[in-house]
Amino acid sequence: MSVQQKAQDIGIQLTPDFWRSLQDIQRFALVKLSRSHHENKNFLPALQEFGLELPVSR
Repeated sequence: MSVQQKAQDIGIQLTPDFWRSLQDIQRFALVKLSRSHHENKNFLPALQEFGLELPVSR
């Protein structure tokens, strides 16, 4: 599974600007966390830690 697909599965659209803003090690972490055999519970927290701003839900 790709990082983009994993993000879409949890309702998030990753932009090219966000991806470009990441350091190589951050991209590597997201690739690892998006793999199907990984537990995936840390995928969203990693995105948030790396600076993804999520819309405020009402």
